[in-house]
Amino acid sequence: MTMFATADKANPVPTTFRLDPRGVLPLHAELYLLAHDDDTGNLLINQQSLELGLAGALLLELAFKEYVAVGYHYDDFRRQWQRQPGRLTLCQTGPTANTLWDAALTTVEQVIRTHRDDDQLRAVLRSFAAADLYERVRAALVTVGLLQRTTRRRLAGLVKTETHLPVHYGFAVRARAHIRDAVAHYAETARYRPTPPGDECAALCGLVAALELADFLYDAMPVRDLNPWLEHVADNNDNQAISAVVRAVDAGRGDLAVAAMH
Repeated sequence: MTMFATADKANPVPTTFRLDPRGVLPLHAELYLLAHDDDTGNLLINQQSLELGLAGALLLELAFKEYVAVGYHYDDFRRQWQRQPGRLTLCQTGPTANTLWDAALTTVEQVIRTHRDDDQLRAVLRSFAAADLYERVRAALVTVGLLQRTTRRRLAGLVKTETHLPVHYGFAVRARAHIRDAVAHYAETARYRPTPPGDECAALCGLVAALELADFLYDAMPVRDLNPWLEHVADNNDNQAISAVVRAVDAGRGDLAVAAMH
């Protein structure tokens, strides 16, 4: 039995269970699907960039569950929370019944101990992303039954390659639909608009914009118009952790680009 944490709670899911395409997946799972081609399983962006995004998604999941406070420091003397951009505070410790969350919490603890400045957020993303995060997330999604290993043959059947595909195309379709509804809520002027996006959907919009995945959403809106709306959705959410993490992921991608030029 494997514990798979959904957006609402942690549910026990047998490894042979076929997930309901109508269900809501965790943020990191939806982001993983949107970063891969539905038919081939190929990555659509640089793996290091996706790892930063996955690190941000998992950190936000911890923030939504109140394991970690993003952008706040608790003053023990005054017994009050103080707003400090870039800082992290551990509110709960594990185990969480989710191995990826446990690993993220461990990274947060280590960074808080070693970084006393206001760069803890970006340090956590860098450290967690560098720890083979892509392979670990993929393995976790295989374990819970969301992805399946598929072997393909190329060059007249002489070369075998292994890829990982979702067990049902509906998962990615639903994730894209969530994003379209979120944008429509702000972009459309009709009286009856989609309901306001929740924290997870707003975070997904922000991360998709930061990782430049809008090109692959198959949306009728041009990308040059869609990206600002995705950013608008994330920035107008009441949860300040979302915009803070999205900005940190975007900055981390900039660091990767700079490092590649040296």
